[in-house]
Amino acid sequence: MTAFAVFAPLVRALTGGRSPARMRAKTTHGLPLDREWDNLLAELGLPRTAFQDVVAAGTLHPHFHYRHFTKPKKDGGRREIVEPDSKLKRVQREIIVRYFKAEQPHSAAVAYRKKKSIAHHVWPHAGAELLITADVEDFFPATSARRVEDWWDERVGPGRARLLTLLTTYRGGLPQGAPTSPELSNFLNRELDERLARRADAAGASYTRYCDDMVFSWRHWPGPPSDFENGVRAVLHEFGYTLHPKKGWRMHRGRDEPEITGVVLTRRGRVRLPDHLRRTMHTLRYSDDPRDADRLAGYVGYQAMVRKRPRR
Repeated sequence: MTAFAVFAPLVRALTGGRSPARMRAKTTHGLPLDREWDNLLAELGLPRTAFQDVVAAGTLHPHFHYRHFTKPKKDGGRREIVEPDSKLKRVQREIIVRYFKAEQPHSAAVAYRKKKSIAHHVWPHAGAELLITADVEDFFPATSARRVEDWWDERVGPGRARLLTLLTTYRGGLPQGAPTSPELSNFLNRELDERLARRADAAGASYTRYCDDMVFSWRHWPGPPSDFENGVRAVLHEFGYTLHPKKGWRMHRGRDEPEITGVVLTRRGRVRLPDHLRRTMHTLRYSDDPRDADRLAGYVGYQAMVRKRPRR
């Protein structure tokens, strides 16, 4: 093993998940991206120098902006959303088309992927005797802009990397509300998922991740080794993440039919909707409001999706 391999985790931990190989000065010279996208900039009513202006100033202003708002969370709190304006959102969608097709997240990361759903997250754990759920705190903002720039740098070089980082990050992290953030979070965390999957496999467990929700499960006792939690936390810390202080690490027995990411794993090794959703469906089924028929159809479709074991 080389010295680089030995000290890489330490350096990554000290730099918030940044790859040691990418810690070098960035340059803003050689920025051909604006020429390639002249038509889009013209369509958006922006000057041809808009991207150069962004890099030179180190900020999206005055060409692009975000708006802030909140949405209620299931635990009663509020989740802050930052949404790009229509021009920036159009640019971000073009980034997805141009750059994301060739990328592949780790197989354990099942959110934000075509032909993948919550079912792919929970079914690998159906029938397990012991489950651990782990919730990452502030997942998108904690995915740092420095890591994003390193990721772009590896693919397009430092000049374009700086611009693409500015176009896909906000206030030092991934903005929850930008169309680029979900897939970027998967791509950037491929190594994280690989590390956690190896650790789970060594402990005899299965592992999946759906955005900030991770699940580890054991078919049989004795379950995780004594250092398993500390090991997972250490890996997350290397990449700049911490677990939620209240719901970050919870252990469940399969016989208790735990609710995992909004669905219930039954003691018989199946998956069903939680009781409160089934009650809602019952109410909608007997409603006289014609709009409730569409709502009920949505719940029925969701129920059919989660109850069926997905193909591998």
